[in-house]
Amino acid sequence: MSSFRLPLLTSLAFIALGWGQARAGDLEDCLGPWGEKTEPACSAIINDAQRPTEDRVKAYASRARFFSGRGKSGAALADAEAAVQLNPQSASALWARGYAHKGVGNLDTALADYNRAIEIEPKNFQLFAARGFVRLDQKAWTDALADFNEAIALRQDYAEAYVGRGRVYLETGQLDQALTTFNTALAISATVPYGFYWRAQLYRRKGDIDRAIDDFTRAIGQAPQAALYYRAQLFVTKGDFARAIADFDKLLTLAPDNKSAQQQRQAAVAMQAELAKVHETQPAPAASPKVATAPAAPAAPTAMAPATQAPPPSSQLVAQALQLGKQHKYADEVALLNRALSANPNDEMALRLRAISFLGLARWAECRTDADAVLKLKPNDVLILAIRGVASTALRQFDEGLADANQAIRIDPNNAFAYNARGAVYRITGKLQEALADLDRSISLNPKDGAAFTGRGQTHLALSQFDKALVDFDQALVLNPNDETARASRGFTLLIKGNNAEGILDIKTALDHNPNNPIAELGQGLAMLLSGQNDRALVALNQVIGKSPDYDGLARVLRARVLLAKNDTANALVDLNAVLGSRPNDSSALQIRSLVWLAMHSYENALDDLNKAIAQHETVEVYFARAKIYEAQNKLDKAADDYRRAIELPAATAFDVLAQAAAKQKTQQISKKVPCGNSTGAGTCL
Repeated sequence: MSSFRLPLLTSLAFIALGWGQARAGDLEDCLGPWGEKTEPACSAIINDAQRPTEDRVKAYASRARFFSGRGKSGAALADAEAAVQLNPQSASALWARGYAHKGVGNLDTALADYNRAIEIEPKNFQLFAARGFVRLDQKAWTDALADFNEAIALRQDYAEAYVGRGRVYLETGQLDQALTTFNTALAISATVPYGFYWRAQLYRRKGDIDRAIDDFTRAIGQAPQAALYYRAQLFVTKGDFARAIADFDKLLTLAPDNKSAQQQRQAAVAMQAELAKVHETQPAPAASPKVATAPAAPAAPTAMAPATQAPPPSSQLVAQALQLGKQHKYADEVALLNRALSANPNDEMALRLRAISFLGLARWAECRTDADAVLKLKPNDVLILAIRGVASTALRQFDEGLADANQAIRIDPNNAFAYNARGAVYRITGKLQEALADLDRSISLNPKDGAAFTGRGQTHLALSQFDKALVDFDQALVLNPNDETARASRGFTLLIKGNNAEGILDIKTALDHNPNNPIAELGQGLAMLLSGQNDRALVALNQVIGKSPDYDGLARVLRARVLLAKNDTANALVDLNAVLGSRPNDSSALQIRSLVWLAMHSYENALDDLNKAIAQHETVEVYFARAKIYEAQNKLDKAADDYRRAIELPAATAFDVLAQAAAKQKTQQISKKVPCGNSTGAGTCL
């Protein structure tokens, strides 16, 4: 009020004006997203007899849906009935009453309300989807599919309708169509209600247990009881009784009277006990006294070290250390191995185990020192050559890392770990296709190596193949739920794609486990950049640069974006030149450097960078950037073509979405300047 200059009014008119503004806030809180303010705001409107009837109808309907969502079926039905009594022609009121009846199983009554609401508002896509879900419950598959198809025709990005359509396909055995439809729903919105839950049910039906487990994991936030129940069953199927029991325990804290969960938990406990008895009666397998193999390799310098299968130890300390290593307790393992090596500095097994432990602890220099000592004793040890290659790569000694990985592959062309190590060198040095080939080979040799999937996912991420990256990160976490590199990388990829809610969840989880996780810190910086918090983004990205060669280039490109937004072109150029010095074909760095050149009015340099970037990878943002340069040069026909191309290309990243929206605005402006037929493209008006 104080910001406006108002004429002097009578006190009655002044009070009336103030009353109207206060109530506007109530209506917004009542009709907005559900939260703590929903019920009191709706109640305030309902209890105010001076309110317009339509406001009270909306408030009753909104509070009815709120009560239905909270399981208060009686209160929901009462409110919905009151809304319909106030206005029998209100589609909103009929919708609320239909929703309340569906919640208590009165499907025919719900259907009648939805039918009447659709007669009143025949273009309301949400009503068609709501009726489709009623028909799903009635098992009227054909009618339900028709409703979901109509909802999608009216609103093509309505994710909930795709979930409904996917459920129809699932129920009718059309599994491939169901998978495609669920994937579409989740691509539109990763937080669409029950999207992951129903895709998990699809994977469960197809027998893809690992993918089903991962989707149920992501569904727990929306449907905790159902997702925990089915995930526990799948863990039993895999023979992972410890996790199954843990899930049943969590479920029983939410629903202590769930008889089925109680019985299945008892069965899992019994099976776990029987399995333990079998293991106790089996003799331990014999092992060679001089070989320790590693079935899993760190795909990136921050990944955990491979597990070992070792011979009978030469001392009790080494034996104890070996058991700690299998539990990934690397710091404790190193302490024991230090004691063993103080007694015998040339104990090959102790040196070997300590090198692996240092790898798991990311203590690269010490890892390489121990690897050197082992290789003096056994120059052709494939595992240790590959480990030394990873350590050298982490220390930015790429030639040495590549040489060791190549030597390991020459000695054993079928060693998955060696291909994983070489793939890490190729990825960090920008040879992404070579990295992809090596990681594909590693996975084909050992498909249970979660770290290889993490490495391949990071390679797909660097190639802007975001959907493929997410699949690999998901698989890595199925194989090793404690792979925080995979989790943080998945979060970063989701943020890049614009799935902020899910991406932030992964980033926060990874940081909770390790506050110094570089890819998680990078994700935190990206989230701040996307939300316009440039100063905070700068602080976060500064923490990453110089910490790990695997993420240094990406961190510098993002920091250059922030610096450019702050008009610090000189320092932005320093970061981008550093990246392009070692990776001259990095399309992201070329693209951002072109914008720096543009800000500095160096148009030829800008165009040169952008043409190179486009040759590497076409994106919405890169065409938008080139169009801006052409517009600055007054080459409006070329600018118009590039803006059009930016609009036509599918937006793959959050940055693309922003660029595409800006391109649409630009086309409207340029259309007034470019005559019809002057474009070198289609030759038509914009």
